[in-house]
Amino acid sequence: MSLYRVSTIPIDHIKVFRQQSESPEIPSTPSYGIDSPLGLIASLWSAPLYLYATLSGKFQVWEELLKNIIKDINLNEPCLDCGCGRGMVLLMIARLKKEFRLENDRGSISPVYGIDIFNSLDQTSNSPISTCRNVASTNLLDCVVLHTGTFLDLPFVDDSFTLVTSSLAIHNVSNSNEKQRAIRECARVTKPNGWLLIVDLKGNVGLYENTLRELGWKSIERKWAGMKMMFGIWPCEILKAQKPIELS
Repeated sequence: MSLYRVSTIPIDHIKVFRQQSESPEIPSTPSYGIDSPLGLIASLWSAPLYLYATLSGKFQVWEELLKNIIKDINLNEPCLDCGCGRGMVLLMIARLKKEFRLENDRGSISPVYGIDIFNSLDQTSNSPISTCRNVASTNLLDCVVLHTGTFLDLPFVDDSFTLVTSSLAIHNVSNSNEKQRAIRECARVTKPNGWLLIVDLKGNVGLYENTLRELGWKSIERKWAGMKMMFGIWPCEILKAQKPIELS
């Protein structure tokens, strides 16, 4: 059964990348750039904290989050990373899926899907080709599907993904109504008993939590992400929530 609810399926940039007649340039290691360059400039005296968070801290936080959640999900089922950018979280999940496939001697496994509008103001050199090169550099092309699109109107059917993630993305939409809409879309495509895992700037995550509670979600945890994700003066929070089997 198709995961898509739209009649015209969005272009899979990974598929296009693999079909190029000339061998594309592939870096030896992935490159993820800097989150919101304007934010770095605005951080002034706290710029060292910002640089640490964007170049190291966020990786450590997400590695730990995914390490802890994989025991609660079926990695054989599809996952989704909303606002995937150049692929940090996307590739972490893809690597876990590939390891699961090899350890369990499976010939194939459902991929992790990434979707983003690819705005370079949100992340330096943010583009589909940058993400494809990062995926290729880690030999994970067969584990990833990549689309251009918005998490305000996801092209997927309800209850599609065992895990939906988003890192430092949803706060970029313009107002509270659209942020709530993004959360509702993420919730819609999460499978019953599946998980939604978000890390974002403090001041936004409370709204996300309230939106989920309005939808009938009850198993919700919100906490500070720690000093590793202090983007200058801007702290981050983690939201981990499980979709109920039956919504009240």
